[in-house]
Amino acid sequence: MASSDRFARAILDGIRILSFGAFVAGNTCPLALAELGADVVKIESRERPEALRAYFSPDHPDLYEPSGIQTTALFSGLTRSMRSLCLEMKTDTGQKVFRDLVTKCDVVVENFGPGQMDRWGCSFADLLRSNQELVMLSISGYGRTGPWSSYRAYASNINNFLGLSSAWAPDGTHFDYVAGIHGAVAILGGLAEAQRSKRGVYIDLAQTESGAAVMAPLYLDALGNGEPWRAQPNEVPGALLSMVARCLGDDAWVAIELEDEADWEAICATLERPDLSIRGRSLTPDDQEQLRGAIARWAAGVRPYQAANKLQLAGIASCPVQDSEDLWRDPQLRSRCAIVEVAHPDVGVVELPNSPDRMSLTPGSVRRRGPRLGEHSIEVVRQWLNRTPEEIKLLISDGGIWQAKSEKAEEDELQVRAESKSS
Repeated sequence: MASSDRFARAILDGIRILSFGAFVAGNTCPLALAELGADVVKIESRERPEALRAYFSPDHPDLYEPSGIQTTALFSGLTRSMRSLCLEMKTDTGQKVFRDLVTKCDVVVENFGPGQMDRWGCSFADLLRSNQELVMLSISGYGRTGPWSSYRAYASNINNFLGLSSAWAPDGTHFDYVAGIHGAVAILGGLAEAQRSKRGVYIDLAQTESGAAVMAPLYLDALGNGEPWRAQPNEVPGALLSMVARCLGDDAWVAIELEDEADWEAICATLERPDLSIRGRSLTPDDQEQLRGAIARWAAGVRPYQAANKLQLAGIASCPVQDSEDLWRDPQLRSRCAIVEVAHPDVGVVELPNSPDRMSLTPGSVRRRGPRLGEHSIEVVRQWLNRTPEEIKLLISDGGIWQAKSEKAEEDELQVRAESKSS
């Protein structure tokens, strides 16, 4: 259920998701759905919390929750809009709580190593017995079938497997984000199919395959023309002329693309170079070379934003090449509230990307800050399973669930005690 009136019209209001998702892919997927209104409960173990809680960064101070559990800005950012349940799956009690929760949820997400869910007796086949319309997503490097299905994988070696490290600067999280969004879209399709057919849906998502889906431009020449990939100038195939020109300033650049003859004439007018016009004749490589030189000389005397603004006023596709600080300051992103400020009690006030899904009546939104470990354990068990105070106390004493002695936990414990006395 949505947590407040503000989210009463969220498009996924009422959808419940249990997520074992970890790292980037496993968090990005349920995060996208949480910000569309789904009640996403992230499950962690106290003994083995999410690895991103301790992700080292030389400019990042060591941060700890009141319970002594470590956290980071990266973790809090990727788990925003979710609730946290601390569940010990190595215990019989923890496994039983999870299976009971599955009867009340719509989706389960996991990206464990091969066979982990099976060892807990929580495979899709196991869970389907108690929830016949369950949608379950498994994210793995190579998929759950085939000769490589048992191989462990992370972003960097998936990049190597697909050839991205050769074709592109190494990027350790590129396919994690791609896989996460592919997974979210697949879940939406799975929910629709489960509702239609009244049968469960299992989604086997391989990061190698979701990554390949966005790499078609790198493969086209090899598949279509038999030409191996090789580094090319920073140009747009099919454009009359495209380039990235150096501007005034340190590592400052502007990207320019001319689509047709009208663009060519417009930039000649902007540069006050009528002698470079090609009106009434065919374009030659020499024409392109001369115009490139003229653009380069002009751009060298202006800032990237100045160049882009002037060219845009002339109707030419152009934009500054931005770094991360430029994006943070970008007035277009700011005007659309694409960056939002979120206060976290341990991390401090941070700015995070807002949900990009802007439906007119049901827009996505950051729903809450990233949770502390087990912050909502009692709350979730009480809401989803309608457990009595005595039953909740027993689950805690058996080591099945855990909630830190934070301010929130103390309030919940007092409420449990009060309800216990009154009953």
